[in-house]
Amino acid sequence: MITGANGQGKSNLLEAIFVLATGKSFRTNYDAELARLGTFGFALGARVEKTTGELSIVLRWRVGRGKTLSLDREEQPRLANLFGKVTAGAFSPEDLAMVKGGPEMRRRALNLLLLQTSPTYYHYLREYNRVLSQRNTYLKHLPPTASSELALEAWDSELTRQGAEVIQRRRTALAELAPWVEERYRELSSGGKLAVAYVPNVPLSAETDSKEVEASFMQLLVKNRREELHRGITLSGPQRDDIQFLLEGRDLKSYGSQGEQRTAALAWKLAEVEYIYARTGDYPLLLLDDVYSELDPERRSYLTMRATLNTQTFITSAEGAQVVKSSSARIWNVRQGELLPG
Repeated sequence: MITGANGQGKSNLLEAIFVLATGKSFRTNYDAELARLGTFGFALGARVEKTTGELSIVLRWRVGRGKTLSLDREEQPRLANLFGKVTAGAFSPEDLAMVKGGPEMRRRALNLLLLQTSPTYYHYLREYNRVLSQRNTYLKHLPPTASSELALEAWDSELTRQGAEVIQRRRTALAELAPWVEERYRELSSGGKLAVAYVPNVPLSAETDSKEVEASFMQLLVKNRREELHRGITLSGPQRDDIQFLLEGRDLKSYGSQGEQRTAALAWKLAEVEYIYARTGDYPLLLLDDVYSELDPERRSYLTMRATLNTQTFITSAEGAQVVKSSSARIWNVRQGELLPG
């Protein structure tokens, strides 16, 4: 339990832990925003105790150089070597808007989950984004002519190949995660069955394999090619995927109450813990950043119960240690960026 007044650095601590686990922030997509104002970089380090032994992690970022990683004092050639060494799930007040917010919030949540549990997903997502960026740059400079349409074919085969792998892994992950989301929602709420559905931009059938996804993706690109040339951007692919939350068949984004939407978001986050354990054999660190202030007493009690079952949990609160009624909680206080025993 980490207490302290607002602006003292509680969230920074949890964010640092998450970056050391995933290489990414749960707050921003921009590394420069993680560095202290007026500085040109940052360094994070931790010693991790696992069932397999101890591990030291050092992650650095510098303007113009990007991120570098060391594991047990050995420089790593790729940041991807970090994934899976330590896993973490983070939940902040912003995540309570996951159901109501834009599709990019839901895609980001799924991406962060898969990056920690699927070594191949990082490769396919990185390659897809690389080809997508190049294709979009190309589209911005091509005139909308028949010859330009033919020129795009060289990009399309690679885009559909990498994109099909991303789509298949997202679909499989959602199918595995959905039962845990349903179970956690049932425990948190007064009733109703919650379903989580993958909504791919590329049309899929129930038994579609990667080659069929690739073919379906290509058909969509061909169909949209002329409009893409006019607009200068790729209009199809997993960058336009979404995830739908359905309560008794009703879309929570459009028709759910704020309470139902928040409960569904919390159920998703708690389901991530079970998914990560099922995929890796280790429970993740659970990082709860000032979420107790947004929950009623009943959900606070449930969250505390789940948080103390199998995971090491870090909870921040400006309200003090009384928000967590747990005898096992160790209390720390943050004052002006310094962590002190509570």
